[in-house]
Amino acid sequence: MHQKGFTLIELMIVIAIIGILAAFAIPQYNKYVARAQVAEAFGLLAPVKKAVGLYYQEHGEYPKHSDEDDRLAALGLTDKYSLGGDYVDLVNVILLGRINVVFASKANHLIAGKRFQLRPISTTGSTISWRCVPNGSPNEIAIEFIKSCH
Repeated sequence: MHQKGFTLIELMIVIAIIGILAAFAIPQYNKYVARAQVAEAFGLLAPVKKAVGLYYQEHGEYPKHSDEDDRLAALGLTDKYSLGGDYVDLVNVILLGRINVVFASKANHLIAGKRFQLRPISTTGSTISWRCVPNGSPNEIAIEFIKSCH
């Protein structure tokens, strides 16, 4: 009599291999999702960076309005909460042309509630380059994503 099929030990080995692969794949997938959500922030930042750059070119300085709404209005932007997206709570321009970004609580757990700041660095003429700085106390994973900002 010849039996067809798999033995119990063979099935257990296959399940163990799948479990090991899943143990490596799930954290990598979470990092991938977090990176995609951080990319959303940089998409939202493009018009804000442009507005700050244009203001600097026209006035030779960054907006000095003490009121946030006045500062955003001077840049031609709406309120800080309307600049957010699906995973970004708010984008806010503070003094010295710095831009704060806060991730929403519904973002991936690696970046939820974390924030970073883009700081303008004036170079020759009216050209501005940006330096990305973690703000607050982000974890190492958040720093890894934020260091890759442009």
